Amino acid sequence: MKPVPYFPLYAANILASKPFKMMTIEERGLWITIQMECWVNGSVPSDLKDLAKYLGVDNDEVQRSFSQKQFSFLQKVGNELKSPELEEQRKKYMDGREQQRLGGIEGAKRKAEKERQRQAREALEGQGQPQGIPKGDPKGSLIQFNSNSINSNQLIRSEVSDAENRAWVAAYANAPDASVDYLRASKGR
Repeated sequence: MKPVPYFPLYAANILASKPFKMMTIEERGLWITIQMECWVNGSVPSDLKDLAKYLGVDNDEVQRSFSQKQFSFLQKVGNELKSPELEEQRKKYMDGREQQRLGGIEGAKRKAEKERQRQAREALEGQGQPQGIPKGDPKGSLIQFNSNSINSNQLIRSEVSDAENRAWVAAYANAPDASVDYLRASKGR
């Protein structure tokens, strides 16, 4: 799993902490720098000369800024300084991520099982009934064309005679008025 790039910093708790309040501004700066290093790398060297080299600062600055007050937040383990609070937060976070990972695997299994059951049901039911038997080749052209390339005269059937057009118009004009029947049936609504 990818390492977590951030950690929760409960400002109200830290500001209320007596050891933090008693630190100088330099001690606080060194402490938060150590905390960040502990989050990213797990620990820092406990030897102050090595710590200065590790942090890339002057040895005198570390000697001046490091005090017993930082040990309220740090723990010496072998030749390293660790933050027990950050290690606990990291463990909780990693446990949560592991639970999410396992939940994702379980969810994927359930989804795959549902899909398998759906496919089995469909196979038993069939995938619909045939609508008929195809009859030979499709009629007409399957070529698509651009409507801009068609002349309006091409859309009119040239076989239709004027006599046929007049007969259709006359039949339409002589048809009974459907609106009267509609009004009667709908009672004027």
